[in-house]
Amino acid sequence: MSNYSYLTQIKTILKNPTVLLVFRVFVSGLLLFFLFKLAVVEKIAQAFSHIAPAYLFLFFMLYFLGACLQALRWKYLLQAWDIQQKFGTLFRWIMTGQFFNNFFPGGLGGDAFRWYAGSRDTDKLENVAATVFYERVLSYGALVTLGLISLTLRADFSRDRLFWFLLGGIFLALVSLFAILSLPVLGNLTTRIIAHFPRLQKTDITNWLESFRFRVRQPLMLLGILAISFSIQFLDVLSYQVIANALGLPVKLSDLFLFVPLLYLAVLLPITLNGIGVRETVFVFFSAWWGISQPDAVAFSLTVFTLNLAGSLIGGPMYWFGRRPADNVKSS
Repeated sequence: MSNYSYLTQIKTILKNPTVLLVFRVFVSGLLLFFLFKLAVVEKIAQAFSHIAPAYLFLFFMLYFLGACLQALRWKYLLQAWDIQQKFGTLFRWIMTGQFFNNFFPGGLGGDAFRWYAGSRDTDKLENVAATVFYERVLSYGALVTLGLISLTLRADFSRDRLFWFLLGGIFLALVSLFAILSLPVLGNLTTRIIAHFPRLQKTDITNWLESFRFRVRQPLMLLGILAISFSIQFLDVLSYQVIANALGLPVKLSDLFLFVPLLYLAVLLPITLNGIGVRETVFVFFSAWWGISQPDAVAFSLTVFTLNLAGSLIGGPMYWFGRRPADNVKSS
């Protein structure tokens, strides 16, 4: 009984937002300390010094082009859910979401902000949430598919067996999820199951399930959204290649198509702020696969993080100057 009470107290403490924040900062710091101790700081600084301005320009061009495509895809998804919004407004929300991702684990801050901003002026809270959710699913689905295509072109099953297992399993999970939310038969089955539970009927779960059914039925719109999703993820992986070339690292684009999906899956774990520490650990783990040293892998990771952070900082002023008059009054 005393053990149960003790565990209950620990669970209550861990639910405290301040405790969670301190824990995540501690884990991030611990991982970074280990990685910096493992690496040589001088070599990391030397790697940073090799970056030419042309590579920086190319990276940021890819970064903002990807953000524009995200806004365009979100616009089409919102239209499918009967919500109209201007492209410029969506781009501002995308960039602001990138900015807020720096302060939350797993990129949840950006999704939460876009959900709030998108539903603030409408009564379609569930619909906006569905579009943000499908953006995640489409992005990761396109990224994993590109990885599987890369595996097929490499045609080296013995060497890539682990990647086939991981990426193939993720792909099947995403396809199953998409089928459950898209096929009317499965949706009706879920509704009938909920009908047997009176308590669930008293909640809004039925409305949420109805909103989360995939509504893009027009073939041309669906193809357009898929094409945009693949373009976004290709540009994202290409930006990693640009950074590797800037640092003079012999990392192949085909390897990055396998690495980036697993990296993003690891960063989604809500144990550190913005994936700090987890990201560097994954880079170090793959350093032997790429044939580079661990200090170079840490420099690669920190360069990716720093440049993405620099690009996302634009979302801060966009949020401040894009606030509505009512928001300004509340904060004053």
